[in-house]
Amino acid sequence: MAEATKYFINGVGIISPQKTYDPNVFLTDITRYDQNVLTCIAPDFKAYINPIQMRRLSRMLRIGLSAATICLRNSRISIPDGIITATGYGFLEETAKFLQEILVQGERQLTPTYFMQSTSNALAGLVALTIKCMGYNNTYASRGFAFENALTDAMMQLNENASANILIGSYDEAAEVQYKASIRAHHFKTEYVNNLSLFNTNTRGSIQGEGSAFFMLSGKPSESTWGILDDIHQVYRPEQGALSSELEIFLRKNDVTNKSIDLIISGASGDSQHDAVLNALINTFFDDLPQARFKHLSGEYCTATAFAVWLGASILKRQQVPEVVVVDTAKIARRPGTILIVNHYMGKSFTYILLKRI
Repeated sequence: MAEATKYFINGVGIISPQKTYDPNVFLTDITRYDQNVLTCIAPDFKAYINPIQMRRLSRMLRIGLSAATICLRNSRISIPDGIITATGYGFLEETAKFLQEILVQGERQLTPTYFMQSTSNALAGLVALTIKCMGYNNTYASRGFAFENALTDAMMQLNENASANILIGSYDEAAEVQYKASIRAHHFKTEYVNNLSLFNTNTRGSIQGEGSAFFMLSGKPSESTWGILDDIHQVYRPEQGALSSELEIFLRKNDVTNKSIDLIISGASGDSQHDAVLNALINTFFDDLPQARFKHLSGEYCTATAFAVWLGASILKRQQVPEVVVVDTAKIARRPGTILIVNHYMGKSFTYILLKRI
């Protein structure tokens, strides 16, 4: 079996706080939020899920299964060779219901559904059972690097068999229990802000988001290819100067220079403290390059990198950068061929992802 040298994104499906569930529509109708919690705008679930099956599923399982189905239809593949999902915290709402029931009923006569739908691998299992996929199945629940670890796993699978099709997805929900705990840790802002004005604020914390995104990854291109996932690199809790040196190594490894990058997608979250490090890095290396931001549309959550990958793949496929994500309209990106995603989660988990046009 041939080893993959490139990783092609052959299908996408995403449900987010914006109207992104239709692959043929690209950020033309932007939703505004005046609270600090952004929740998914869901499609008509009956178009993707059997109504009888849907009755037994939680909200996030419906969103995840629908996103996976959209991706499968977009890639024109009915059964992939493997399914990999990623989540930072899992199904928090179902977990909270299960624990509450334990307390109220004294651990007697518990509803099994809450427990079954609270496990992190529930979505990967649900998708596999729904489409009857008997192949590789794995889930990563590793906070800010969950989606990145899932991507790395998929790339390793394709190195073993370049012709395989791996369905990789992410999900995280804006649960009340997490919001209350995160407020105390200064992860989210205490004052209400408008999401479209997020980057005009100068206070600690971001705004909470959620979403589920799926991608069909393969070592071979297809008629539905959106772009190429060239490489990925992760840096955890970097010491002073480490971010710069790791970025230099990453760019050198992939033979990329400033002149060959057409667009930077920044993972700035509106947090004045954490964004300072990221902005300084980008301004040092890519001050003259066009930049885009996305967390005012998606909110901040563990697997928000998946939204950035969807945004980058969509820009490469359509050869247009939506004005709502552009940082400086005076620096309009030329027809993008190479995109670098520079993301961070809570100032701890930093990610570099290189995307290229096919």
